[in-house]
Amino acid sequence: MKKAKILTPILIGLALAVTGCNKEAQNNQNEQEQPQQEVQTVTEAQITDLQPLNAMTLQITFSEPLLEEDINPENLDNIKKNFEFDNDLSIVNVPRLKIGAESTYIIPVTIQKPGTTYTVGYKGGEKQSFAASEEKINLSQTKQVTNDTFEIESFKEDGVTDYANIIEAYRAGRGDLSFQLNDENKDDNGNQYQVISSLRDRTVTITSDNGEKITANYVPFTQAADGRQAPKFRLSDGQILTPGTTYTVSSDWATIKNPTFETKEIAPLTVKSAEAIDDKSFQLTLDKDPGMDLLAGRSVELQAEDGSKIQAQYRFSSRKGAVGIFDVKDNTLKPGATYIVVPMTDWATASDVSLVT
Repeated sequence: MKKAKILTPILIGLALAVTGCNKEAQNNQNEQEQPQQEVQTVTEAQITDLQPLNAMTLQITFSEPLLEEDINPENLDNIKKNFEFDNDLSIVNVPRLKIGAESTYIIPVTIQKPGTTYTVGYKGGEKQSFAASEEKINLSQTKQVTNDTFEIESFKEDGVTDYANIIEAYRAGRGDLSFQLNDENKDDNGNQYQVISSLRDRTVTITSDNGEKITANYVPFTQAADGRQAPKFRLSDGQILTPGTTYTVSSDWATIKNPTFETKEIAPLTVKSAEAIDDKSFQLTLDKDPGMDLLAGRSVELQAEDGSKIQAQYRFSSRKGAVGIFDVKDNTLKPGATYIVVPMTDWATASDVSLVT
């Protein structure tokens, strides 16, 4: 019969001491490893390279691709806070990844002041400095398109491209217009390009032949519409271009080769019919395709039989030929109702056009 082993008090104490030391060492090791794990979880993309392309555009390369939430247009207000500029510079639209790039983005900013040195950090990271670019975009010509709107056109053949052609976000929708530029913004054949970044919130000034100066605002989503580089600019509501007047266009972000255009009376668009889609939207059909998105930024008023009125605004980029979609603002369409369609600010006529829901 085997004898049971008996541990003396000394051996028991020694065993407990060793065990306790091991546990303490393990705890210390865990405490040392914990901060490293925390650092890894809060790592953010940081700026590794920055190039000012022109007076309103930066090209920034980050250490890693930006998060989806940091390029989503719906988060623009928060995204602006990620970029910590000095000297009153700020971004005006979200970063857009270049075609073929891993983490290089086109970033539109407010106009840089000549002679100014800026610094920028991203989400509290290390700051980078750069000298303001004084380069302006070379645009080609101007043309009146309605009684309150004109366009400024540029051409890829002249070494100018809209950013819509070179970013991943619009690649599928641009078809053959999309192409890739390297970090120096040269194509595969070595051709150099200027990049027109987002024109959101941009303005130009027109000066009449009698010296009157008027500010015209960019019409959203028109800068690369219909396969052209011809952004539309519109006078404020109620203002029109005086027929028979010569206007000269000037800008702090562009140089225009042929900056003048002479105005004439242009007939408004004609609304042919209206058809409900759901309780928040409907489509308007014009009598003919205008050939360009002249519906952008336009509104109509719906007048109900009980005297109530509802405003509706064109849904940007929804035009297909002569048909465009309008969305009601802060309201819904009543079922079984009839509304008279009245274009606002005389951009169109709508004789006896009704919307039946």
